[in-house]
Amino acid sequence: MKTIFNLLDDISIQFPEIKALMSIYDEDETSFKMEAFSKATTQAFALGNAEQALCYLNYMAEKLINAKAKVIEHIDVYYVETLFWGASPHTIALGWPLVPESLQTLYINFHGKAP
Repeated sequence: MKTIFNLLDDISIQFPEIKALMSIYDEDETSFKMEAFSKATTQAFALGNAEQALCYLNYMAEKLINAKAKVIEHIDVYYVETLFWGASPHTIALGWPLVPESLQTLYINFHGKAP
């Protein structure tokens, strides 16, 4: 669990705007914090801020490279599976092609298809 707390702390340091979104949850509500980061990614695409969304996505893809199994699972279940949840077709069309391949693979493995 410490590695997940470390990941969330690092996200807060790298992206102060996300820290504010995560701060509404208790320290042990790690799943909600990660989902907030995922929703912020989708929201950035929806607002036309693809550059910011891409920063978030690339950060997460980098974290997958040498992550322990628990961290990979947390990223998969609470970040990737939530991406594009409730997004408009326009947001998905803009965002999906920019999602790094490693994250796309996790998404498709869960949902069975691209959004």
